[in-house]
Amino acid sequence: MTILRRNDQQVEVRYPGVTRRVLTGSDTGSNMLSVGDIVMQPGSKIPYHMHSNVEESMYVAEGELIMKLNGRSFGISSGDCVIALKGISHGLENVSHNPARLITVFPNVSPEFELVNFSDFKNEIPEKNVSFRSKMDGFEFAPGIKRFDMVGDFLGAESTYFSELIFEPGATSPNHYHPHHEESMFCYKGNLNAVYGENDNIPLEQGDMFTCEIGIRHTVNNLGEEQGTLLAIHPVLNPPPKVMVD
Repeated sequence: MTILRRNDQQVEVRYPGVTRRVLTGSDTGSNMLSVGDIVMQPGSKIPYHMHSNVEESMYVAEGELIMKLNGRSFGISSGDCVIALKGISHGLENVSHNPARLITVFPNVSPEFELVNFSDFKNEIPEKNVSFRSKMDGFEFAPGIKRFDMVGDFLGAESTYFSELIFEPGATSPNHYHPHHEESMFCYKGNLNAVYGENDNIPLEQGDMFTCEIGIRHTVNNLGEEQGTLLAIHPVLNPPPKVMVD
């Protein structure tokens, strides 16, 4: 198991004004996922590029950005999510006056990277591969837990399932394990509690990342008095194969 505390996360400078925290990857012990927490300062850019071997999901955690995807340019903001499929070019730009924050997901620990030279973008929103929070319908996943599914087969993904879960005080998700894949769980807001194997009480604080191996019982609950938000990330399509346990 890996619980990577916020203070222990490696921070990389990727481009001028762009930093990335390593949340999950080969360096953290994962064999199936690369997850990053990216901050883009005003005026910064992630250049137009593509990944020939894997898709990339990009969730706007805070702020506003210009997304460039497959020859199109459009705005995205907090709660929106975009998937760039394998071989599809994409890039980002922060034209606002405030920092923006992204959570990026690859269902692979070794994404390939290739810069793409292109400048003739159309200002239009793609018909697919984008989910806007304003158009999402959350639903009750378990008592006291509201879930928003942001990436899956419904968005064109080939091997990613990515959800946001909002836990009310006292809420708990069911105990389970995944027989064939890892799961990463990022404590995005508030403080939560992780369950792993025989341990039912592992503090999971804001900014911590909990990655569970194949076949190990786990879940997350909220033992506190404030709302908490979790990002649940699977390197497989929905519904992720799982076995319920006591």
